[in-house]
Amino acid sequence: MALNDSIHLAGIRAYGTHGVLNHEHYEPQEFVVDVDLLVDTDRAAETDDIADTINYAELADTIVAQIEGEHCDLIETLAHRILNAIMSSRIVSAEVVVHKPNAPIGHQFSDVSVSIVREGPLFSEQLRTYVIAIGSNLDNPEEHVRQAIAELSDFGERVEDVSSLYRSAPQLDPGQDPQPDYINAVVSITSPTPPMAMLNFLNMVEEAHGRERNERWGARTLDLDIIDVSGVVSDYPVLVLPHPRAHERRFVLEPWLEIDPHAQLNGVRVSDLLPHVLDQRVSKVGFGDGS
Repeated sequence: MALNDSIHLAGIRAYGTHGVLNHEHYEPQEFVVDVDLLVDTDRAAETDDIADTINYAELADTIVAQIEGEHCDLIETLAHRILNAIMSSRIVSAEVVVHKPNAPIGHQFSDVSVSIVREGPLFSEQLRTYVIAIGSNLDNPEEHVRQAIAELSDFGERVEDVSSLYRSAPQLDPGQDPQPDYINAVVSITSPTPPMAMLNFLNMVEEAHGRERNERWGARTLDLDIIDVSGVVSDYPVLVLPHPRAHERRFVLEPWLEIDPHAQLNGVRVSDLLPHVLDQRVSKVGFGDGS
């Protein structure tokens, strides 16, 4: 994944009523905006699909809408509004520069501008609660699950809650070969680690346990899925949040509800989702904390 690619959009011009002076509240004047986005262009290059990148026309429309929108006294405020409007999970970081070329300054000048830079929600350090689902159905799966819980603690994360261990029937594609039952658990972790960094760490833990990705829904020594991150919403293909299939999985919902009776997924209470998947074979088999 390339994280040094960038998209530049410079010189977006529109008129708005922003400024401290009284006449600036109702007399539109020109504002110019430059945007520099750090992004990952690999997927877009593979698919050649605009849905997998930043749509420049939509980006420009969003910027102009903010310039032409509600009055603010400071261009600092306008810069923040623009950044908040354009930020998405696909952006590693964004820089917004707002120029006010006709600012009421009583001296000769060439430009006045405000520049702000922020990291995207998947790449910024911020204390968040992670809900992580753990599963294994190969090579002493219960031991793999217990070790994974211990390794999350060793990483320096604060493991808040650990569910019991559950046994579940594997979910298979039509015609797929039978597999052993899974051992599952759900943990809740508090961490400032950015979601993408957490994903990379979980992938390394899976690989250390011998995880191989040979087929969809294939048997595995360890599977670590990020289910929810303090309500962060992402359509970034590498890390979709909340997990797009968690609501269909009893082996996620039941242990999650055990450690958090008030849990919500996409604004829906997990306690309301669970009754819809009770036909799936899942049973509690032990404790996840080693007891």
